[in-house]
Amino acid sequence: MIRLITTLLYGLLFWMAYDFIFYAGLMVNYIKAYNIPVFFNEFFIDSQHWWLWIAGVLLYGGLFMVRNKKVQKAFFYLLSFLIAALPWIPEFGEQIGRALFSKERMVYRFDHTEVKDVTLLYSGRGYDYVLLKGRKSAVKYPSSYRKS
Repeated sequence: MIRLITTLLYGLLFWMAYDFIFYAGLMVNYIKAYNIPVFFNEFFIDSQHWWLWIAGVLLYGGLFMVRNKKVQKAFFYLLSFLIAALPWIPEFGEQIGRALFSKERMVYRFDHTEVKDVTLLYSGRGYDYVLLKGRKSAVKYPSSYRKS
């Protein structure tokens, strides 16, 4: 029972650290780059996938409990850190953010107008943050106005 609790706690510790580093990089180089007005807490919580947490906690906790493989474990943790730190490089942060959150060619319908060919940058808590042609920062639209 103690080994199971230890596995889960160490897995949670390592997974949370790498997950936080990853999403903090996305916040700096994707969300803030497009001036999307969301707080980190909101972005972090809304972007999580529960099944990745289960897999990550079990993987990192199980690996922590492996004996006599110190070099391999250190290499794995270092590689994990380097992958989690990729969004801190501005070009990679924008590409990863676009791959995770962006959708091209969205259409929004207002009362009597329709806005076409809009790039959805991020959607959360009832609002879409979109990029219109000719603009460099995001515009906030209600998600209910999204047509497709």
